[in-house]
Amino acid sequence: MKKLFLAVLILPTLSFAQSWPTSFSQAKSRAESEVYFDRLTTFYCGCDFVFDDTEDRDGDGNIKETMIYPQNCGYVPRKPITSSGKPNARASRIEWEHIMPASHFGGQLDQWQNHQNYEECETSSGKSIGGRQCAEKLVPWFKKAHDDMHNLTPAIGELNGDRSNYSFGEISGEKRNYGACDFEIDFDKDLAEPPDSVKGNIARVYLYMSQQHNEVELEPDVFQMMMFWDHHDPVDAWECERDKRIEASQGNSNPFVKNNCTH
Repeated sequence: MKKLFLAVLILPTLSFAQSWPTSFSQAKSRAESEVYFDRLTTFYCGCDFVFDDTEDRDGDGNIKETMIYPQNCGYVPRKPITSSGKPNARASRIEWEHIMPASHFGGQLDQWQNHQNYEECETSSGKSIGGRQCAEKLVPWFKKAHDDMHNLTPAIGELNGDRSNYSFGEISGEKRNYGACDFEIDFDKDLAEPPDSVKGNIARVYLYMSQQHNEVELEPDVFQMMMFWDHHDPVDAWECERDKRIEASQGNSNPFVKNNCTH
C-alpha cells in the first residue's frame, strides 16, 4: 500500500536530532520533567494528578508514585477492585501511553512476531525477551518511533490497560464505563473512542507519525478519519506549548501542530 500524504500542505523534511531519547525510560522521564511538569492533567479525562504522592493520599507509604485525584473529572474506575480483591492500583495512577500503539507500527515486524528465532533477543537463561523488546533492540527505525515523545501522553493506568492496542474510531450507543469521562471502549470490536476534545490532538499525532517515520503507514479509512478529526478539533494553546517543549527537548516539532500555532 502506498503511503498517504497531505496534498494541501508543503511540509518540511524532518530529521532526528542528537537529543532524541535513547530509551523509552528516558523519553518518559524527559516528558515528565521537561514537558508536563506544570501540566498535571490526564489526557483523555482531564483528571488532576501529581507525579509524586508526597502527601501519601492512599496511605500505602509510597510517596514517589503518581496519584490521580478524580474529584474534578468525575472519573469512576470500571474495575475498582481486582480479581484478587485488592484496590485497582492502575485506576489511581498515570501511565505513559503511546497514542498510536506500538503494535500498530511494529507488530508486523518479524522481530516482533518471531522473536524466539533471534539469538540476539535471548536472555542469559535462553529465554526470549519478547517481541516488542526484540524489535526495539534490533530495528533502529522502530526504536526511534517507539521512543518518540510526540506520541506519548499521561493517561489513567486503567484506561491505558483497557484501551490496550485497540484502534481509535467512532462507537455508536456504547455506554460509558468510566463515570463522567467520555471514553468508550467496545471490547468485542477492539475499538476505542476518545472524547471529542482530544480527537484532533490524536489525529495530528497519527499524521505526524506517518510522516516522520517512513515505515509507519495509515490505512485509507484511518487517514480519512484523522483528517476529519483534525478539521473538527483545531489546535489549542496547550497543544502548541507541548509541541514547543518537545521540540526543545527532542529536537523536532510536529508540523501538523506547529503550522497552526501563532508564534
